[in-house]
Amino acid sequence: MESQRQALKGVAKEISRKLGRGATLGLGSGSTVAALLEELSPLLLAGSKKVSGVATSSQIETVASKCGIPLVPFSGSVDLVVDGADQVDQGLNLVKGGGGALLREKVVMSGAREIAIVAGEGKFSKRLCENGARVPVEVVPMARESAKVGLSRVGGVPEERLLPKGYPYFTENGNLIMDAMFEPVEEPEQLERRVKSIPGVVEVGIFTFKPITVYKLKSDGTSETLTAGQPG
Repeated sequence: MESQRQALKGVAKEISRKLGRGATLGLGSGSTVAALLEELSPLLLAGSKKVSGVATSSQIETVASKCGIPLVPFSGSVDLVVDGADQVDQGLNLVKGGGGALLREKVVMSGAREIAIVAGEGKFSKRLCENGARVPVEVVPMARESAKVGLSRVGGVPEERLLPKGYPYFTENGNLIMDAMFEPVEEPEQLERRVKSIPGVVEVGIFTFKPITVYKLKSDGTSETLTAGQPG
C-alpha cells in the first residue's frame, strides 16, 4: 500500500496543476478518492487555490471537510471530477458502484468538463466483467423482483446486495443494489443502454464517458497516464 500511496502523491501533483483558482471539483466516493484528497489538499493550500467540491456521498463529504475543501451543491457542471473505479477495460470504460454511490457519481460526471479516474493496476482488464467482476445496478424497491427478471433477460445473473447481517443494502437515495454478473463485455455502451431500459432501474454502474484520463497506479510507486477520446 505504501507504493500506491507514493503513486497517489504524483497523481495529486498533476491534478493540482490542472486546477485553477475557484475551480469546482467533483468528488467521487471510495477509499482511493479519500486518499487522493488527503494528498491533494495540502498542494491546493500551498498554491492558494480556493477549490470547492461537489460530494457524491456522505463518506466523501466527511473526508472533504477534514481536508478543508468547502462543499457546494451541484449546479449542473464541475471543472474536474476525480473518482476511482472497480474495473477499467482497454477502452477506458469503467465498472463503478462498489460503494453504492453510482447514481450520484454518474450525475456529477455527466456535468464534468474533465474526468480523472485513479485506479490500482489490479483493477485493469481487457474487457469489463472479466475475472468475476459484477456490475452494480441501482433499483427502486418496488422493482426488486421484476428488475431481477429484466437483468436475466439481458444476460445478467443478478444478486441483491445485502448487509453483513442479511438486511437489504439501501443506497443514500433509498434504492436497492443488484450486483449482476455478465459475460465479459464486448460493447459496454450497448449493455449500459439495455440495462438502463429495464423498468425500475435507476442507474447502472457501467461508465462510458469520453474524453477521459485514467491514472494507473503501479506497484513500483509510479503511475501511468492513459487517455481516451481526447479531442484532436
